[in-house]
Amino acid sequence: GLRAEIGLPRDQAWATAVTSLQRGLAVAVDYAHTVAARPPFGTLTGFREGRGTAPVPDGSCDITAHVALDACAALDPALRLPEALLCTQRDALRALGLIGARPPLTFASTHPTAYVRALSTAGEAAELTASGGLGDFGWLLQPVGIENPLL
Repeated sequence: GLRAEIGLPRDQAWATAVTSLQRGLAVAVDYAHTVAARPPFGTLTGFREGRGTAPVPDGSCDITAHVALDACAALDPALRLPEALLCTQRDALRALGLIGARPPLTFASTHPTAYVRALSTAGEAAELTASGGLGDFGWLLQPVGIENPLL
């Protein structure tokens, strides 16, 4: 019953993307897992009209599989690149300053329009960083010729 999606083409594509940079930050985002926490029955999933379905390779649905981001990060040591950073979207966005905290309620009476905008922004940030939701997406960051901006 154990199976795993073949990741070699994906890993090679990541290595090609990273090595094409002269300077910058390569970023991959996926509803990922690690090699050690790979689901025993794989992550192969089908989608038809926005709903999950059996992954049947007959053209009737889109087929996807989650990525083991740590496998992608294992680039050839001969490339002499700094170590890649694996983190959650929540941690990455917080490191970039996206907090999602509700604005002070007193702001509502002094600047109501700005308060509503700030409240909307906080709600969007909360959605992007939510545990059990979008905040759990995995991020793989590989700096090339720069310091990692999240460190």
